[in-house]
Amino acid sequence: MKLLFLCIGSEKISGDCIGPIVGTLLKEKYRLPFPVLGTEENSVNGTNIRAYKENIKKHFPDYKIIAVDSAVGDEKDLWTIKIREGGVRAGGALDPKVEYVGEVGILAVVGSKKGNVLENLLAAPYSRIVDFAERIAKTIVKTFAPERLSA
Repeated sequence: MKLLFLCIGSEKISGDCIGPIVGTLLKEKYRLPFPVLGTEENSVNGTNIRAYKENIKKHFPDYKIIAVDSAVGDEKDLWTIKIREGGVRAGGALDPKVEYVGEVGILAVVGSKKGNVLENLLAAPYSRIVDFAERIAKTIVKTFAPERLSA
C-alpha cells in the first residue's frame, strides 16, 4: 500500500505543533520509508494546505493520506489520541468550515474546546507536546515500519 503522512500544524503555537514535530521525528529520527510532508522546518498549515494538496494530487495521486494534527476536545479527552476515518480539517479548531484532508486522521487532543480555543492551544505546555509527539511518532513507526525501531 502506498502511504503518505501529512503532518499539519504551526510551530508558532505550542498546542498546534504536534504535526510538525511528528513529521520531523518520522523523517529524521526514524527515517520512515514513506513520504512525510510537514516538519518543523517546512510546516503544513492552514495558510499553505491548498498548495500541499495540489502537490500531493500531482506527485502522489494514488497514495493514501494519513494526516496528523492537533485538536481541541472535551476536558475528559485531553492528552488522548483520536483516530478517525475521513482525515482531518487543517485549522478546524479555529474555522469549522475548512475541508477535510486525508483518508485517516490521527488527532492529538491537546486543548479544551471550551472558551477561547486559540488561548487554550497557546497554553499547552511545550514539553508535554514534545513527549506526546514522540509517542505518536513511535506508534506510527511501530505500526507501519517496525524494523525502523531497531535501526
